[in-house]
Amino acid sequence: MSLGNRITDKLNSIENFIAKAPAYLFPVKILGWIVLFAALITTNFIAIFKWPFSAISKKLNRKELVVGDPVNVSSADELQELISGQGTVLVDFWAQWCGPCLLMDKAITSLAKEYSGKVVVAKIDVSLSSKLSKLYAVRGLPTVIVFKNGSELVRKSGSMTKSQLKELLR
Repeated sequence: MSLGNRITDKLNSIENFIAKAPAYLFPVKILGWIVLFAALITTNFIAIFKWPFSAISKKLNRKELVVGDPVNVSSADELQELISGQGTVLVDFWAQWCGPCLLMDKAITSLAKEYSGKVVVAKIDVSLSSKLSKLYAVRGLPTVIVFKNGSELVRKSGSMTKSQLKELLR
């Protein structure tokens, strides 16, 4: 399990505890919210710091798309063609400056390799394609939408582990 998956899993378990804990544990719930807030701030600062370096690196190190890699989508026509032409498509709306998105990146890439030939995994960088995020009413990042035979099947926002992504595909 990658570091991003472990961190996401721990943060999700804290969030689940906060949601399900009884009222008499209110002080503990507040502590949980403080931890979640600090983690969000920290991951976003790291992502913002890395953003210019990763953009330059992507420009300099363009690589050929390999079977099993997520497909980078940049236009509505391209996405519509992908959704209508395939059986199951998982679309990840993300951004380089989004800490939770970067935590989830390895899980998305690993899922794309594992489900190669069965599920098409597409990634949309909303900072480069804001029209697509508006078109699909994406209000938070990361957001994952699963399409089956051209229609939206399920939508989930927030950072997820690989096992949670697999659950969405079931």
